[in-house]
Amino acid sequence: MPGKFLTSSERERLNKFPEEISSADIFTFFRLSECDIAQLPMKSKNYNRLGFALQLCTLRYLGFCPDDLMTAPLSVISYVANQINVDAEVISFYSQ
Repeated sequence: MPGKFLTSSERERLNKFPEEISSADIFTFFRLSECDIAQLPMKSKNYNRLGFALQLCTLRYLGFCPDDLMTAPLSVISYVANQINVDAEVISFYSQ
């Protein structure tokens, strides 16, 4: 019978964003390059574009994408949204 690799709290921590992300990390990991922007689905709804961009940046930062992008700090969502000229509030429609 296999043992548990992670405790419940460790698994929970690894399935969401940290509560705070430094401005240096936001600038480093959540800044979109021209290549990143070229990968965005241009004919999709704004919430899909923002969700895709957040997932792309989150892979760089965490190495995985949490199940719920709404656990991202507002500062991160706003930073990415501003780069693609999308209202940050539309992220609430992404998971629906």
